[in-house]
Amino acid sequence: MLRDRPLRASLAGGLLAAVVAGGYGVATDVIRLPVGPGFLPGTLLLYAALVAVPFALGAGAVFLGLRHRVVLPLVALVGFAAIPAALGWHGGLLVVGVLVAAPLVAVVALAETLVRARLGRLANPPSERGYRALSVGVGAAAVYTGVFAVRAALPLWRIDTGVPSRVPPPVDLAGTLLYVLGASLLFVGVPVALNRRFGLLAPGVGLVAYLLVDFVFVQPAVAAGSGLVVALLLGGWPTLSVLLTAAGAVEWWLRKRRGDYESDDEEDDGNGDDRGLTVEGGLFGDRV
Repeated sequence: MLRDRPLRASLAGGLLAAVVAGGYGVATDVIRLPVGPGFLPGTLLLYAALVAVPFALGAGAVFLGLRHRVVLPLVALVGFAAIPAALGWHGGLLVVGVLVAAPLVAVVALAETLVRARLGRLANPPSERGYRALSVGVGAAAVYTGVFAVRAALPLWRIDTGVPSRVPPPVDLAGTLLYVLGASLLFVGVPVALNRRFGLLAPGVGLVAYLLVDFVFVQPAVAAGSGLVVALLLGGWPTLSVLLTAAGAVEWWLRKRRGDYESDDEEDDGNGDDRGLTVEGGLFGDRV
């Protein structure tokens, strides 16, 4: 029962984050209640994103803080939550802020986890299999980031729109690539890591289906400067990552009830003790 406390606390943190985001949405008139007769499917997706993404962020940040003492994602999330109240953001900036926060918090979480793992200060470190799954997931996210940068981000950056930029072009490109890396960690790295660690298929199937559309249609449209596609990506990547992770959680629960992971639980109790084996030279470089 004690091992369930971080999970219960993370669910409470996710619910709180969703309530805060929903409250901001209602206050800025992004979320209009009650729903009128002109309610469109696109509006439903927007409402779902404004609730699901903060919930996933809050739950993940609280879990990392309690389970592994990775605290910077939680600090960053609290900072993002305080910005609209401090600066008086309007509805449009609120939507962008919520959806941009997810990838940036993912980058912060990865950075702190890497540093703590290298220094040997990561509480309850994963087992050897866990480290390998994380390394493969991060590697897959980095590969996708490189492909997207070459095929979409760089061509888009070179387009001369005639509108003066508020930041220097190199800074703008660096911020875009940082966002792409964070989004890739969420919707590419997580499904790949879940497949490597638990053999889950549902997140991978959804990811492959999206990538087929992404390589053929989405990336060329972004490279051509399609504003609609860029806007869809801004909200689509974080929302898609939540859906893929939720599908993986459902599949894991079903397999757990079927007894597929009984032997794994005996070998890996989540405390990093995997028969005295060591992990050396990997991405995380921590000894188990």
